[in-house]
Amino acid sequence: MRIKKEAALAILIIFLTLFLSGCWDRVEIEDRGYVLALGVDKYDPSDLNKYESNEYIDLDRKTQKFSPEQKKPDIKTNQKGIDPQTKRKVKPPLPNSKNEYKFAVTVLFPNLRTIGKDSKPDEQMRFLFVRPANNVIGIRNYLEREINKRLYYGYLKVIVLGRDLVEEPGYMKEVLDGLSRESDIPQNTFLLVSETTARDVLNTMPLVQPVTGIHLFEISKNASIYGRVIDTPLSQVVNSFIDSNCAVISRVEPGVETLKVAGAAVFKNFRFVGWLNEKQLQIYKLLMGKAKHTFIDDLKYKSTYIPFVTTEIQTQKKIKNEKGRLKIVYNLRIEGEVVEFVFKSGYKVLDDPIRKYIQNELNKILKTRAEDLIYLLKYRYNADVLGIGDLISKRRAKDWEKLKKNWDDEFKKIDIEVIPDVRLRRSGTIY
Repeated sequence: MRIKKEAALAILIIFLTLFLSGCWDRVEIEDRGYVLALGVDKYDPSDLNKYESNEYIDLDRKTQKFSPEQKKPDIKTNQKGIDPQTKRKVKPPLPNSKNEYKFAVTVLFPNLRTIGKDSKPDEQMRFLFVRPANNVIGIRNYLEREINKRLYYGYLKVIVLGRDLVEEPGYMKEVLDGLSRESDIPQNTFLLVSETTARDVLNTMPLVQPVTGIHLFEISKNASIYGRVIDTPLSQVVNSFIDSNCAVISRVEPGVETLKVAGAAVFKNFRFVGWLNEKQLQIYKLLMGKAKHTFIDDLKYKSTYIPFVTTEIQTQKKIKNEKGRLKIVYNLRIEGEVVEFVFKSGYKVLDDPIRKYIQNELNKILKTRAEDLIYLLKYRYNADVLGIGDLISKRRAKDWEKLKKNWDDEFKKIDIEVIPDVRLRRSGTIY
């Protein structure tokens, strides 16, 4: 009996070794293209020459695996993208009056050869491809016919949306729907909106981190620390549209050798309606309870600017009835420190009256900025990205039943008050 148990255990171990080890889908690491960033732009018919001209082929030689001595295969296709010789579809069909593309998709993945023993000093660190397509996810089906890699979205870090794309609500809805339904794409992938095109952003090679996808991911990951950057993962944006038809997505500004992530884009009904600058975004994060550390550097005392850094933030929301109207009150309890001051100035920051002056002035600054932001969201953008409707529906269900039918107009009538309470706890330490 004991021998039978040992034999059964040995067979089980062999079975587990065979079936629970190795590569699950039988694709080697070096044969994969780990897509780190996707860019989606609205397709412009004038871009056709760029995709098909010799100039674009030269660009391919620089960014793909072709050496200067090699020639890109000259594959001639008909209007349906089918090679007459092999009868196979080898690339997206050329656009005509009956077949117009919707999107121009940019795909970026690193060159794994650069981290191996056989890497060369001048070897390209990344591969960048731009192709027209009628859906975002299906672009890999075309690219896998051109490159010797199996594209994989499991490590996707960022998705950049172009300015022209986000102004088309139908395209925006289609892109978000496709991305959220793709099982390979992580739901915590960060979304960003470019001031120009997504292609411009991903084509930029930052000096600190040449692989653009990782660079943008690391900045977005630290959004909870820095008040002027907000993290907007895919799942959060989609849920925001579902709950309130509005959303905020982080903004990225392309440069020559740098990328700046600051501010945000405001959406209503899947349409881009305007921007939030860095200071407006700072207040937005405070009201939403998403800010851990905020840096305020425009407080002035005589000829000195006093930098204030928050160390603890508490946000409380209340709903009141005043004169038959609902009023939303935000109570902000903020503690922080003055990290530097004029050396040997004779002032003691934590003593009155300087401490009271700093606290009162910071309260005025925050209240003024909050009022400006609320006015912008209510009357210019008419976008409830603060989630006021969701708050009322949860705490005042009967009132919400009356308001929800005409919420766009009712949102403008809701009084919103912000009461900041700044407490200065410590000042910079001299070691």
